[in-house]
Formats: sequence, C-alpha cells, structure tokens
Amino acid sequence: MKLNKLFLGLLGLTAMVMSSCSDNDDYQWATASGEQVYFSNELPASYEISFDASSFTIPVSRVNTSSSITVPVSIESDGNFFSAPSSVSFTAGESTANLTISYDPDSLVYDAYKNAKLTIGKEYSTPYGNDTYSFKAGVASPYKSLGKGVYSDNYYFGKSVSVTIMQNQEQKNTYRVMDPYKSITGGGDAYIEITILQPGNKVGDVEITQTGLVRFASCNTGYHHPDYDADIWIHHPSRFNSLQNESAWLKNRIIGYKEDGTPGQIALAPYYYMDGVGGWNATGEDAAIVITFPGYNPKDMSAEMNYLGVLTDPSGVASAAVNLTFGSDVQDARAIVVGADADPDAVSDAIAAGEIEAIPVTSGTNYVPIGDGLTGKLMVVVVVLDEGAVKGIVTNGFEYYGGGKNPWESLGVGLMIDNLFITMYSPDGENYYEPQAIEVEIQQNTDEPGLLRLVDPYQKYAETLGASYETTSLEVNATDPEAVYIELQSTGVDDGDGMTYVGSYGGYMLQKYDVATLKENGYLGTLVDGVITLPSFPVKDDDGNLQFTFQGIFAQGSSAWRTGIDTEFKLYMPDAVPAEARKAADNKKKAYNFARRMFGKKTSWGELRKARNRAIMSRDQIAY
Repeated sequence: MKLNKLFLGLLGLTAMVMSSCSDNDDYQWATASGEQVYFSNELPASYEISFDASSFTIPVSRVNTSSSITVPVSIESDGNFFSAPSSVSFTAGESTANLTISYDPDSLVYDAYKNAKLTIGKEYSTPYGNDTYSFKAGVASPYKSLGKGVYSDNYYFGKSVSVTIMQNQEQKNTYRVMDPYKSITGGGDAYIEITILQPGNKVGDVEITQTGLVRFASCNTGYHHPDYDADIWIHHPSRFNSLQNESAWLKNRIIGYKEDGTPGQIALAPYYYMDGVGGWNATGEDAAIVITFPGYNPKDMSAEMNYLGVLTDPSGVASAAVNLTFGSDVQDARAIVVGADADPDAVSDAIAAGEIEAIPVTSGTNYVPIGDGLTGKLMVVVVVLDEGAVKGIVTNGFEYYGGGKNPWESLGVGLMIDNLFITMYSPDGENYYEPQAIEVEIQQNTDEPGLLRLVDPYQKYAETLGASYETTSLEVNATDPEAVYIELQSTGVDDGDGMTYVGSYGGYMLQKYDVATLKENGYLGTLVDGVITLPSFPVKDDDGNLQFTFQGIFAQGSSAWRTGIDTEFKLYMPDAVPAEARKAADNKKKAYNFARRMFGKKTSWGELRKARNRAIMSRDQIAY
C-alpha cells in the first residue's frame, strides 16, 4: 500500500495547508466507508506454477479490520483453466486473507501461460484500491536452445535436415530435437526427447550397466503409409516385450563427444512401427538415425571393402586381396581373416583391446594373410579405430581351401524358378514381381550328399537392379529328399538399404524347431524326380478368409517379409531341366513366359504387389 499511503499522506498535507489558509472550520473531506477490500498494486503480473502442485494463493487486502467478514470474489480465465472459491473470508483484526487458485497439473503445457482476472464484489471495494486483478500463470520451459544441429534418418527416409536442439536446464542429460520430421514428411511430433542414461538407471526392470546409452520417447514421423493406412512411429526398443534387455539397446548411444564431454553426436536405432500392422526393426542397425549437435564436426571414419580374391606368394603364404577405401579422418585401421561364423563385433573388440593381432591397412589394395589351418568359409574383418575405440567395422565373406580338399563338386547347370528373392523387386521397366527362370550352376557337397548350393544365382539381377553384389552361393539342404529346406541366408545383393536374405519358411522355422518336427508337420519341401518344390502356407484374415499364400521369407536389416506370394518355387537339377526351359533361358521374354507357365496360373504384377505389401512384418513378429 505504499502508493495509497503516499496518496493519503498528501491528502493530509493538503488538508493542513488548506485549513491554515481558510477560516471555514465547518469544511470536511469525504471519506470512504465500508470494509474497503482491494488487491495490492504490488502483486506480480505473472506466476510460475508447477506440475507437482494443483493450486497457489493470491492475497486479498482490506482497510477496515474491525470485524469478521466474507467477501464475494469471481474469477475468469482462458478456457476456465483456473478456478477459485466464490468468496474470501477475513477474521476480525485480519488485514489480509489468501484466495486459493486451483488448476489441473495434468493439463499444463510448457510455455502455455493462461490469463485470468479476479473481481471483488462492488459493495466491498474501495475507491482507493484495485477491485480487479489480472494476471497470467504457467510453467516456463526448462529447455534452452543449443543452436542448430542436423537430424539424419538414414534408415527409412534417407534424409538429413537442420533442426534446433534444446537442453533441459534442470535435467542436463535430457535433450529435445525440435520438429525432426517436419522438413521430411511435412508433419510429425513437435520434438523427440532423448535422455542420456547413466549406469544404475533403470528402464522398466532393466538396470543400465554401460555408459553412453540413450533412451528416446516415441515419436510420430508424420508419414501416413498409403498401403497400410497407418502412421509410422519410431520407438525405442525398450517399448517391445521381446527386446527387454540392455543388449538390444546398444545401438542407441552417444557416438561422438565434444571436448567438454557433452554429446557431439548420438545414434538411434529405432523400431519403425505402425500400430496394429507391424513395421521395420532397425534396433540392430548402426546409425539408423544420427543426431549431430551444434558445434560438433564429426570425423569421417567411413570404410568400404571389395574382395578381389586369394593370392598365394612365392613362399606359399596365402592372403585375401581386398580393395579398401577409408574416410579422410581414418588414421588407424586393421584387418584379419577369421572363420565365417565368427562374431565381427567380438573380433573388433578383441583387436581394439590388443587381444588379437591384426595387420594395419590403408586405402587401396591390401593383402590380409590367411592364418595356418584356416580353410572353408572365411571372412575378412576390417576395423577402424580412433584412440583405441572401435569406430567402424566392415566384413566380406569368401571361401578358401588352402590346398586341401574342396568338398564342393559341380553337378552342372540347373534351372531355378525363383519366387523368394526376385518377387520382392520391381525396378522401372522390369516386372520383377513376376517369378523368373534362372539358369544356375548347382554344386553338391561330397561329404554330405544332398547338400546343394547354387553358385551366384542373383548376380545378374543385382546388375539389373543397380545393386552392389558379393559373390555368394545359396545353399539348399536336400540331404533328406522328403525334408528339403533353405535356411535364411545372404543373397549377396545390397540394394542400398542393406544386405538381403532369403530362405524357405521351413528353413526359417529351424530357428525354433528341429528338422524332424518340421518334416512331420509339413513345413519342408521335397526332391522328386530331380525337381525340388516347397510347400505353401496360407495367411487368413480375422474372418478366416484366405488372403494369400507364401513359401518363404525375405529379410533385410532387422525386418522381414513373407515372400513367394501366391506362387511356386521350383529347382530343376541339371538332368531334370525340361528342354524348352534350356531354350527359354537364353531369352529373357521366353524365360519369363516359361516361369509363368511353370506356376500353372497367371498372377498379375498388381496382385503380387498388394500381397507383398500385406506381408510386411518384423522378424520377431513372424509367427512360428
């Protein structure tokens, strides 16, 4: 009441002056009567409220304190966000009473301040004070902009965009990437929130043991998939029951630090998911999404490798010849040849720790020695190191028998009517959704008769697709002619989204059941009169109506599709290839028509496309 007191003081001074200048002793000044309730003009214009409370108080004052009274008060606010009692009570002798202003903390939004106005009943007000009080209240965002960074979705959208990155000033390990998909899809959530986890933190029932791991809140990308009529979201793997362990989260981590120890670059490995449909499991991918913080200049630690073959020098030492291309910042890269079944991550960690000796390599042609006793299916592992830490790994498989017995002998050229790999593609001008007749060399393992392999079956199609290709043989297990299967394995074709894999459904099911069980239940194919066929499996809707049939699985990264949709796989051994097929294989159009006749029905490209779109799923969603 400083201003009012000063005002009344001036009135007193004026009265004294006027009294001394006037002889009219009967002159009197008017005075306010009643309780004279008012809002102090020292009250703030805004209030900071909290998610952890549901009310705050505002003082109401009065001049006349002689008795107890109850004064009517009304409130107006944006959207009726605030509420208050309809009156405030004073006890005798009390000059100030608190009015409680209530709100719903669950409805609070950062930086969304609400305006409100309080009004005192006119009969209780005073001409010397405020009978109304306007204010605003809300929660200030604890986030501060760090500046512009880069958000790169390398897995699904293949785009990089400039974004604002915010840091929580109260919880320094929490960041927000603002509008990550707005420039990619035109929409999406306003931000994706990322938290740096610390050892000892718990996510659900899982305790964190490693440093540098991150967890992010689910985010809608804003892309509505037209084939599935659903939005694509990105989720941290901890959202899925099958991924409730820290080892499934390791690709979500800080991959680069600034000099002050704060994050410079973060990699996310999400599950791209459409509710009620399925999606793409990228939880095992390196750098599926990369977030680069303002002021951080990442090093180019990239590496590429092309296998050239095996070279034996005059002294008899055999080496795998590889051509390597490294990023400009790679200073330390090493290579070693190991068995094809080795874990590249474990090998790289052992090289970094000095537990395995590997040779230094540089850009250009390098010769990596093949150790004594190594034979059969092998793999070159190249690891990129920076200050002792693994920054990149590239691998390439090959075969070498070191002068020993090669267990594979050629049976000749057979014919494959392929519906497992080819039906997944439709390049411009090519109906690759249609099955294809492929001439292919068939080899048999002399140690395991009936174990077959098809030599480079997809090489020429990789060239047509414009995809990279690694020399690869597709193994077909026909050791039991009544239980034939193709385990999920590499095709050698990388179309830019990662290496592709195919297998028969029975071969895929070997991850859970043994051969005897699968054979008994009709999951495996047959070899009859030199022709291998595979069984078909129905997919029905909720009403039991047949949607389509499939014969195999196509996988890429951590996602998979049913393939061989409404078609039939056949593999003709060299002695069983029909004569017309031999002629057809020399002509693409004839081969195409022959393949369609072999299926016994005409399946349109459009029908196959629709069926393939319905067949998408993640690997862990495929029903066993």
